Amino acid sequence: MMEKLDLVDLQRRLEDAIHNAFEEPCWIRAEINRLVVSNGHCHMELVQKDKKTDRLLAKAQAVIWASTYALLEPFFKTSTGMNLEAGLQVLLCVEPRMHPLYGLSLVATNIDPSYTVGGLELERKKTMDRLDREGITDMNRDLPFPDVPLHLAVISSKAAAGYQDFADHIKTGGFAFRTVLFPAVMQGEGSPPSIIRAMEKVLEYGMDFDLLILIRGGGAATDLHSYDNYDLAAHIAQFPIPVITGIGHHRDVHIADRVAHLALKTPTAVADFLNAKLAEEEQKVILILRALEKAVHNRTDNEKQALEYLLKDLESHVTWALRRHEHQLELLEQRITNNNPLTLLQKGYSITLAREKALLDVKELSKGQTTTTVLYKGSFESVVETIKKK
Repeated sequence: MMEKLDLVDLQRRLEDAIHNAFEEPCWIRAEINRLVVSNGHCHMELVQKDKKTDRLLAKAQAVIWASTYALLEPFFKTSTGMNLEAGLQVLLCVEPRMHPLYGLSLVATNIDPSYTVGGLELERKKTMDRLDREGITDMNRDLPFPDVPLHLAVISSKAAAGYQDFADHIKTGGFAFRTVLFPAVMQGEGSPPSIIRAMEKVLEYGMDFDLLILIRGGGAATDLHSYDNYDLAAHIAQFPIPVITGIGHHRDVHIADRVAHLALKTPTAVADFLNAKLAEEEQKVILILRALEKAVHNRTDNEKQALEYLLKDLESHVTWALRRHEHQLELLEQRITNNNPLTLLQKGYSITLAREKALLDVKELSKGQTTTTVLYKGSFESVVETIKKK
C-alpha cells in the first residue's frame, strides 16, 4: 500500500537524503541570473542553459552568508577586476541544504575566480566571432577619419570626473571644438542599453558630427565587462561616423575598443589626441601658406624681372626706332634743303619769271617782253631784246 506522508515529513526525508548524498561541499558551474545583497548576505538565482539553444535547463537559489561574502567579494574583485554580479559564469563551492520551510538552497562557501575569467574570455571570443561572421567588425575602422574634426558628439556621464577632465583638457589646445554631450550610464549592467539609446539620439540630433566619443572615468575598473556586450559592440561597429573610445582602463582591451575606429586609454588621452590632430593640421596649413607665400614671392620676382627685361627690350626697340626715324627725317630734311630753290640761289643760280611763272623755255618769250630775274639776294627786271633758240 502506498505510503501517506505529511508534507513536513517528506521535506525532512529529502533533507536527510540530501545531507547523506552530499556529506562534503561540491563545486558547481552555473550562471548568475539574479543577485541581491541584503543585510550583507548575497542572494543569487543560479541557472544553467543549453549552450546551443540557450534554453533553461536548471535553476536553483543560492546564498553567501554575510561573514563569507565579506571575504569572497573583495577576493573575486581583486582577482577578476569586476564585481560579482548577474550575467557572470561562476564556479562555486556549495553545500546543498534542504529546509522543510524554505526548500532546497545552495550555501556557497568559496568561488574560483579563474573560471569566471576564462568564461569571460570565452564569451568575448564568441562575441568577436559573431561580429566577424556578420562582417561588421572593421566597419567603423574602415571609415575615413576627418582631417579637421571640430564637431564632436560625446557620450558620457555628465557628473563623471572623466568627462570633466575631457571638457577641461580639450580647451587647452585653443581650437574651436564644438562638443555636444549625450548623457548615459557608463558602467554597470545597465550601461550598454543606455549608451545605445544615447547613440540613437546622436543620429537624431540633426547635426553633422565629425566624431562620436565614448568616454568613461571616475568609476571602478570592475565595471568594464559591460563593454564586451554584443549589442553595444554591434552598434559601435556600424555607427556611420568614426568612434573613439576612452573608457579609462590601462590593462585590458575590450570588444568596444576593438570595433571602434580608435581606442585610447583615458578621456584625457582622447582630448590630447584631438588637440594634437588639429595642431598637426594647423602646422600643415602653416607650411602650405608659407610655401604659397614663397611661391607668390618667387613668381612676383620672376614677373618683375621679366618685366624689367621687357622694358629694357622695349626701350632698346623704341630707341632704335626713334633713331631710325630721326635719320629718315634728317635725310628728308636734307633732300628738302637740297631741293629748296633758295639753296640753289645761294649757290649762284637764279630764277627767271615770265608772267609770274618760272621760265623754262625761250619759246615762252617774245621780243620786248619784261621778265624778272630772282637772285639769292634781291631781283631785277629785264626787257627781252634777243631770243636765241638752240
